[in-house]
Amino acid sequence: MGFYDVGDRLAWWQAVRFLNVSKSAFYRLAARGEFKAYGGVPCGGVVHGRFYLKSELEAYLRRKAKAERGKGADRG
Repeated sequence: MGFYDVGDRLAWWQAVRFLNVSKSAFYRLAARGEFKAYGGVPCGGVVHGRFYLKSELEAYLRRKAKAERGKGADRG
């Protein structure tokens, strides 16, 4: 992971709001590897303390926007 700014850490619900997606869509994106989940302590089948980096979410949004611009050029 390397170094990161502590202010760059987001909980899942903050990341959902930041990306403006549903909770299930957010977890599908994470499962596909669009961005990483860090930390976390397993407790009874649930992972507590997991966080996501805002910088990685921003990178995902840039990739998504670039892909959407590319699709628009194909229709031209």
